[in-house]
Amino acid sequence: MENTRRDRSRQEWAWTNIFFFVVTTIVALAGTPLYLRYCGLSRGELALFAFYMAATGMSITVGYHRLFAHRTFKAHPLIEFLVLFFGAAAFEQSALRWASQHRDHHRYVDTDRDPYSIKKGFFYAHIGWLIFWKHPEHFENARDLQQNPSVAHQHRHYLLWAIGAGILLPLAIGALTGHLLGALIFTVCLRLTVVYHSTFCINSVCHMFGKTPYDLYSTAKDHWLVALLTFGEGYHNFHHRFPSDYRNAVRWYQWDPSKWIIFLLGRLGLAQDLKRISKFRILHAKIAVQNQRARNLIEVRIGKPHWSTVRLALDHYYNEIRDRLMRWEKAAKDYHTVLSQHIDSSTLDIRRAAVMQLKTAKRRFEIARRQWEGFSRHQFELAF
Repeated sequence: MENTRRDRSRQEWAWTNIFFFVVTTIVALAGTPLYLRYCGLSRGELALFAFYMAATGMSITVGYHRLFAHRTFKAHPLIEFLVLFFGAAAFEQSALRWASQHRDHHRYVDTDRDPYSIKKGFFYAHIGWLIFWKHPEHFENARDLQQNPSVAHQHRHYLLWAIGAGILLPLAIGALTGHLLGALIFTVCLRLTVVYHSTFCINSVCHMFGKTPYDLYSTAKDHWLVALLTFGEGYHNFHHRFPSDYRNAVRWYQWDPSKWIIFLLGRLGLAQDLKRISKFRILHAKIAVQNQRARNLIEVRIGKPHWSTVRLALDHYYNEIRDRLMRWEKAAKDYHTVLSQHIDSSTLDIRRAAVMQLKTAKRRFEIARRQWEGFSRHQFELAF
């Protein structure tokens, strides 16, 4: 009972956070138009603002989130230092505390032990949990991070890291270039306001609005606009379904520069062990969601005899496509096993046979998927 009470959040005004949010927001909203009107904006000021926006925002997505919270890849110590440095400049807590709370969010999503549960309302999930609530501090779920010297040092001396990286350094650069006030208004206050509200949108907007292509009943949703604001973090339905993937977006046209940075770091030898969910698991999740939507539609009309027959036919098509997907996955594994063997006259024929088997399995899956999607679409059109 004592441990349960310890793990629960309690209402308590966080005056430091309130003061920080209010001051930076007022300076940003009032100072930006006034400064633009009377002083204009130099290229140097714009460049410093843009650099800090990208550096701090992506240090949260690439570093705090995908590297530390989910361990989706391993990074060179230099990369760890950079994401810790600019992550602190975002003023979103230490990497250890951020990652620990985020792991709790995934483990206890939408329950009382979720630090920013959407079930407590949009405002609570967005910013209320940071200014009106006190959350238990425990790091049992982040012992791996506690053993990292850089993460531990940033946590112990977080204010020094945050003030130095997020306030003093941009102000020093602004002073050296003759734009101290501009650096304060844009690179400190406006940048902080934009970055932390963009991040907060993942907890609020992405748990209330958007699409659910990978997990129909999850409150986490894909939202393209939030993805634009957060360097790819808006594809939240996919992330909650596959949190161990270093990508949040898997389509080539989806905006996820964070995954591109991680991929590039891997190519440069600065990141290793990049974790990816197989395309077969992703495909299975998508067709399972589509099938469930179709079943839900049928259930509404199940009182009519015709729709009972439709449900049986839908189940037949779904089982067929799932079976074809499993055969395609097995053929792909066999193909990659053959590829790993040394090529000689005896294995060349085996490799050719594996290629044919893979192509046949993929073609049959695509045929089954077209039949299944065509049947589902036809029944949907009949229903409406």
